[in-house]
Amino acid sequence: MNKIADEEMKQLEDKNVIPRTSLLEHAISAELLDERYLLEKPPAIRKYFYKFLPVSIAQLIEALFIVGRYDVILTQMERVGLPLAFVMKYLNISKPHIMIISRITSVDEKKARQKMWFLKKTKDSISKFIIWSSMQRKIGIEELGISPEKMILVKRGTDQKFWKPQKRETDRIICSVGMEARDYPTLVEALRPLNIPCHIAAGASRGEIFNTVKRLHNIKDIPQNITVGPKTQTDLRELYARSRFVVVPLLPTDSDNGLTTILESMAMGKAVICTRAEGQIDVIQDGVTGIFVPQGDVEAMRHAILELWNDPDRCEKMGNEARKYIEEVHNMEQFVESIKHEVESIIDGKFRNQNGQSHQKDAVDNMKINSNKNYLQ
Repeated sequence: MNKIADEEMKQLEDKNVIPRTSLLEHAISAELLDERYLLEKPPAIRKYFYKFLPVSIAQLIEALFIVGRYDVILTQMERVGLPLAFVMKYLNISKPHIMIISRITSVDEKKARQKMWFLKKTKDSISKFIIWSSMQRKIGIEELGISPEKMILVKRGTDQKFWKPQKRETDRIICSVGMEARDYPTLVEALRPLNIPCHIAAGASRGEIFNTVKRLHNIKDIPQNITVGPKTQTDLRELYARSRFVVVPLLPTDSDNGLTTILESMAMGKAVICTRAEGQIDVIQDGVTGIFVPQGDVEAMRHAILELWNDPDRCEKMGNEARKYIEEVHNMEQFVESIKHEVESIIDGKFRNQNGQSHQKDAVDNMKINSNKNYLQ
């Protein structure tokens, strides 16, 4: 609710103080229906009632009121996008809807069942799904019967300008980052007999503490070489920079849990030790940009940590390869362009259908200029 003004955010992004989170909305001229929109733009009566509702519910309700103004809806959170698609379907509100879906299944079985129920009910009314996990795409197609043409696989981007190599002393620490599906007890046991300092950056997310983080805090005898605590994005960048490499211990999962940490680490030019999980298969090249270890195997993780700790030249080489891979495959501009392409293809198709004929690209561009805000995000 305390999001800074758009102008100030753009200035901070340009100065590389924060990651470029507004790049997508500017690229597609989107109206962003976030917390600040709810506080400032609805009529007074709706703003009043929204104060008493969870943000996701208020977003859903407001979207129903204003959806007619836009050509396309783009949703980025399943907890809003799926209920919105469900309500629109049963209210017979027809509007192209592109859903960015990070994952279908989850280590939380209740959440996974809820998502799959909503997806089964709404899969035919959602225009496209954008997803970045090949395993999750396969689940959507094979288990839910979603058309392969609707399941668009893209390479998720990370802001390679914010997360970039820094000149820092890297011989004193390693780190681990993240909350969901993390196997921190295995990491703690792997580090217990070692004299290698490690900071685990984990805390609450929007007031919610994941069970994985609770299990970490419940370990009574954490070794003195391990520290635990959340980091701001700027502090996290500094932690990555000071770390010789990054460890991502995972629980068994068929999703790409840990992806954000992995992409940020690789963008910072860091090698990554990661648990080999069924769903985490699309990014790390074993032995080139990182090392996979078996799930829950304390000895294997300890061996991998010692192997990289004792070979800084190999760390540096793997980190350089990781940075190169991010720049070529997972950069933010490429990611935004992929989503923009899918959004514009919906606009293009809608325009052709409305006019009964195919129009040239400049005609589509003219429509966008005349209708400044085409997308509800």
